[in-house]
Amino acid sequence: MAISTRLHLTLAQVALVAGVAALPRLARRVRLTPRRSRDRTHPRAHPVVRIVAGELGALLLGAPAAYALAGYALRPAKEALAREERVAVAASHELRTPMTVLLGTLEAALLRRRTVEQYEDALRRATAEAVHVSDLLDEVLTLAHVESGVDTPFSVPVDLRALAHAAAAEARPLAEGKGQTLDATLDGPLPVRGNARLLRRALDSLLDNALTYTPAGGAIRLTARRARGRAALTLRDTGPGIAPEHLPYLFEPFYRVDPTRTSVGGARHAGLGLSRAARIARAHDGRLTVESHVGQGSAFTLSLPLDHGQQDATTRAGVAPADGAVSD
Repeated sequence: MAISTRLHLTLAQVALVAGVAALPRLARRVRLTPRRSRDRTHPRAHPVVRIVAGELGALLLGAPAAYALAGYALRPAKEALAREERVAVAASHELRTPMTVLLGTLEAALLRRRTVEQYEDALRRATAEAVHVSDLLDEVLTLAHVESGVDTPFSVPVDLRALAHAAAAEARPLAEGKGQTLDATLDGPLPVRGNARLLRRALDSLLDNALTYTPAGGAIRLTARRARGRAALTLRDTGPGIAPEHLPYLFEPFYRVDPTRTSVGGARHAGLGLSRAARIARAHDGRLTVESHVGQGSAFTLSLPLDHGQQDATTRAGVAPADGAVSD
């Protein structure tokens, strides 16, 4: 199907170029060529035929380039389609297990009469699986919503430092409960334009990932800075680190470094948090990158373009943007 679409696009380009290029010359030659008596001994081709033949020859020589151009034009659409197909396949695979457990639990409860306590236990387990399914569907819908950008404002003034401060403050009790330390050293303010709700969700995903994989006694540090016209948030942890062969796929939906582990520390993870954060970054003309070394921990950096309009307005109001670090 992709090849057929590409061929049709190539032919359309060729036809368009042929029409645009040939019509002026054709009209000029036909208008200026005088009538000649027919020479039956040395017949000559009509000027229209000669022009069309010349133009077709030139276009045939350029057809490979047009075909390559068509492939280049279709590449983003093909990559997006392939990405969405991978998400759909992975989502169906992830949903199959909790749905099987849910149905099996309910069917087993109905096979024979049970005590009230046994029914309550079956309902609790079924409810837990139903919640897991609901969470998975919510994550998938969020990914699709971010990718489409429908009804999602991405141009609202946002202070990224304030979002990071709030996210760190909310996550700190969880870190302390696991015996971890969470420090935040943030430049302020960091004006960007985007969707505050989605950006906060991206920060929550990064913090959740750090809290999940950092062992007790470990440290998590959130820093922010301005660099080359961009606001950069970096979250470092002292977790186990990630092997180099996993890094190119880390932001793919449902990707797990260890595919046999669906839960960490008692919490169930579908492998969508980092993918969601990366897509939110792309939707804001930003990027999410990672540096990691096995045994030394990981560092995730969320980088977004600074909103210089907000920064200029702040300066005019008499509040100079802070250049130093502020410890929270």
